[in-house]
Amino acid sequence: MSEIKNRVIKTKNIKNSMTTFASDNFIPLNECDFEIQKTATYIKTSFDDEFRLFNEDINEHYKDEQDMINQRVEFQQVYTIIAKQPIEMEMKLNYSLEMGEFACNPKLILHPDSHILYKTHKPKETFRLLLKETNKIKAKNGILINLFDEKMVKNLKAFTKYLYEGKFKKRVRIPLFKGIEPEITRAGKLILWFKHKESQQKHQITEVEKDEILVEFKKPIYGKSGFDSHGKQLDKEYIHNADDLQTPIDESSIYIEESDEKKFYKSKVKGFVHFSKTKLSVDNKVKMAKISRVEDSLAKEEDNNIEVLISQNDTTKDSIGEGVELTSETIHVNGHIGANSILEAINMKIDGATHQDSIQFARIAKINRHKGTLRCHEAKIALLEGGTVHATNVEIEACLGGVVYAQNVKIGHVKSNLKVYASESITVRLVSGEDNIFKINYKEIPILNSKIDLIKEDIEELRFSLEEATRHNKAEVENLQSQIKKFKSEIDDIRDSVSRATITIEKPLKGLNNIIFSLENDEELIYKTDAQSYKPFYLEISEEKITMHPVKKSIFLS
Repeated sequence: MSEIKNRVIKTKNIKNSMTTFASDNFIPLNECDFEIQKTATYIKTSFDDEFRLFNEDINEHYKDEQDMINQRVEFQQVYTIIAKQPIEMEMKLNYSLEMGEFACNPKLILHPDSHILYKTHKPKETFRLLLKETNKIKAKNGILINLFDEKMVKNLKAFTKYLYEGKFKKRVRIPLFKGIEPEITRAGKLILWFKHKESQQKHQITEVEKDEILVEFKKPIYGKSGFDSHGKQLDKEYIHNADDLQTPIDESSIYIEESDEKKFYKSKVKGFVHFSKTKLSVDNKVKMAKISRVEDSLAKEEDNNIEVLISQNDTTKDSIGEGVELTSETIHVNGHIGANSILEAINMKIDGATHQDSIQFARIAKINRHKGTLRCHEAKIALLEGGTVHATNVEIEACLGGVVYAQNVKIGHVKSNLKVYASESITVRLVSGEDNIFKINYKEIPILNSKIDLIKEDIEELRFSLEEATRHNKAEVENLQSQIKKFKSEIDDIRDSVSRATITIEKPLKGLNNIIFSLENDEELIYKTDAQSYKPFYLEISEEKITMHPVKKSIFLS
């Protein structure tokens, strides 16, 4: 392995620079070290527009603390360091820092297991090494060095004596900097309004409107300003207040309004609040491990542009708890659906199982294991386990019992005790069991019966309009008649669906199953299958009889 070359770096942030040095050289950060070669101190007061280099004696200029506060003195330091990978270290301090609420008077806590080779050095040499290492710790943590540190130097000298006396057996506290503690007339206060709303509504999820206040920070009122170890003035303009929101915000969904007294975090969009240690954001996706019962539905309208994602990794628990009512544009549930729950969505996906006492409404639904009741336009189900499906078009991979009502049904594998009622087509790849019913009858499909009733209501309204138009507005007569004819044709098309319907079972049957075609007059052609293969079942209608093919079973018309 090639030797790591030392690097001279000029920086304001030693931590970042050392991280970059370690990364560039592909070595762990804890194997790196640095020496401070030079420190440039910059000052800014109320008389300055920007920071300027400061090379004077601080004690001569600012003996009085009030002068520093009145002149709004601030400092910055730029360090020239030598970054390196040391072969061995004479001193490695094991320590922790006590910064305090305002970081005005931070302290270094030295632990007795620190690596200090004092026995091979004279006390003066050890003191210089301790001073150098302490300043490195300060600089690395953004604490000013060589300023307001008289007490630190005094305590390090006392600690050196203490060390040589063999008394360093307990932790030792070293003051690092003498700042000015501010006096607070009123402490800062952070109010998480979205949490307050959540507890009031007794919901697990907080929905907010555009421009709604999510968080309010009431700034502290300073009776006396302060000065911290980072060189900052502490007053009403001090933005890094410990009481303010520390969590980063998503700037695409949250904006800030600020005055001298308050700071508001507001939502840019309507949606749901997501709050964690890493981010506060608002978007149209709800991501949860579990939803429990709530007082009312999550959202009142299907077209709310909300996507709900519920992911429960524990397979023994329901993602949607018992009694939950959830309405949204898109719902994706990773786990199971609890009893007595009602889900409504335009697009719905359930990766787990639905409870037998649950109900789902959707335009397009995709369900892994279905035991409940589903009403939708398009349904795709991996396994039907005794559940009920009402739809226009249904695709099922496998069935263990259940009931299906639809215009068109496609099934991969059927075992036993399945009932399928369709108006247009039933297609099954394999039936390996018995006692299944495959029936063509639009009258047993609630969706089609409701459609006919609605069309009839429309026809009645059009007939009334036609009567009015015949007397008062003859120009509308032809258009109204055309609409009535179109609606009647739709009803006739549904009623006549049996004449073009098919039942197809692709693989040979292995037992007794029922093939049924119901006629408009409620007569039925019923055929009980044998263990054999069949071509598709359909009806041939003539003036004399109606015949079920391919088994040639007929009803004669009188």
